[in-house]
Amino acid sequence: MRPELYVVIDDREAPPPELEGLLGYIHFGDLLRRRRRYADELIAAAAGADDVIVLRTDQDAETLVHRIEAVRGDTLWLRLPVISAPLDMTRLDVLIRKMRFALDTILLAPVLEDDAPMVLFPRDAIALISAEKGKDRRSLLLELAEKATQVSHDVEFVDLRQTGALRLFLSGATEPRGFNELIVKDGVFVKSSRDVAKMKAEHDFFDLAPAPMRRFLLPTFDYRETNGVASYRMEHLRVPDAALQFVLGTFTEQHFDQLLDQFFAFIAARDQEVVGHDEVRARGQAQILTKMHDRLRTFMATPEGVQVDTLLRAGGTADGLTALEARATALIETALTDHAKDYLAFSHGDPCLSNILFDHRIGLIRLVDPRGATMRNEALMHPLYDIAKFSHSVCGGYDFVNNALFSVEVDATLHLELQNHRGGAPGWMKDAFALRLAHEGWDLDQVRAVEASLFLSMLPLHLDHPRKLLSFALIAKDIIETLEGTK
Repeated sequence: MRPELYVVIDDREAPPPELEGLLGYIHFGDLLRRRRRYADELIAAAAGADDVIVLRTDQDAETLVHRIEAVRGDTLWLRLPVISAPLDMTRLDVLIRKMRFALDTILLAPVLEDDAPMVLFPRDAIALISAEKGKDRRSLLLELAEKATQVSHDVEFVDLRQTGALRLFLSGATEPRGFNELIVKDGVFVKSSRDVAKMKAEHDFFDLAPAPMRRFLLPTFDYRETNGVASYRMEHLRVPDAALQFVLGTFTEQHFDQLLDQFFAFIAARDQEVVGHDEVRARGQAQILTKMHDRLRTFMATPEGVQVDTLLRAGGTADGLTALEARATALIETALTDHAKDYLAFSHGDPCLSNILFDHRIGLIRLVDPRGATMRNEALMHPLYDIAKFSHSVCGGYDFVNNALFSVEVDATLHLELQNHRGGAPGWMKDAFALRLAHEGWDLDQVRAVEASLFLSMLPLHLDHPRKLLSFALIAKDIIETLEGTK
């Protein structure tokens, strides 16, 4: 009879001081990857074990030691230190299942400074879990490693305490849309999809972009179409996206000012096509209002749309989505009419924080995943659009909802209220953005009116994640009430 296999996810070690600027004051296990906590990914990968135990404190470890001492029968204990991170989470599940058949101590990866993932028998598990980090743990690990079997597998582990390894780990943290496949190999990022037209537009966008704007973009190359699948390549930068840093609360005021400097430099670098105020307004009607109406019509015809509308009405939004659409329309029409600029802008089309790679140490910013274009005219958009996309992250809190860092509560009047993790974006960040907008000659109310349309327009695009839908509608409601002065 095979011994029982227990997986211990050890998340006790705090990030070293040199990483606090990137991570903030969190456990490594709280890192976000594709809308999931890293620790939750490990727990899911260990589902084939008889039990999974997560250690967050020394008290947790002491409790586990007592449990191991009390266990009867043959047991194996696979300790996964969270600081030793697998780069390919999809293959970790199979590797863990194989460990049930271990006949002796197994080392899954070389000792990284003073830790390593290892399958242990009870006595050694107790010793390692009880060992002090640093020299004591390293000495014990090296002693265990001498008698352990180093298994051969294709899961690479990296030490998250090393800045380069952490950036590599986080650079794969953004979730691709469902129709995309993302592969990183030899420093090259390969993106592929059966949506050939979209891939072609994304690839061609860089070559169409004006020269001053290209420094903010990643060059695309090696476009291919094979058996109905299109792909292109880019350099793989080991830089986390700004959304990840935003929701983890790691932005300082200085770092955010750097991001604003770079973002508005990008806005200024866009080509301007002077077409007159009437044509700018007409393009805004088509790209902002008509899109919102069409998307809402699609959404309202779905079971999810009916359910969200019902919840809104029950939770204090009179006439539900129909009323929000009408109120948003009035605000957007006013914004488009009052907008004074007479040009269309060559636009990225989706510069939300999750599409911005940002490294404050060197002031690097790169915008990825553009809306795309195969002809210049396709990239000419209303000048407010890119800024509203940025605002829907900073002011609207899109990235908290997108990463499932929110809850919907019922207040004292039985109205629905959205609560973002850690209160969402801090007030100083919203104030800094508003001040920079004014300094650059943009109107905050106009930007936020367009932002409201974005939240309503994205509803039919997220049917695969129903929890988001009500939240996006509540954010749109909040923006509308703020602009109407009714909040």
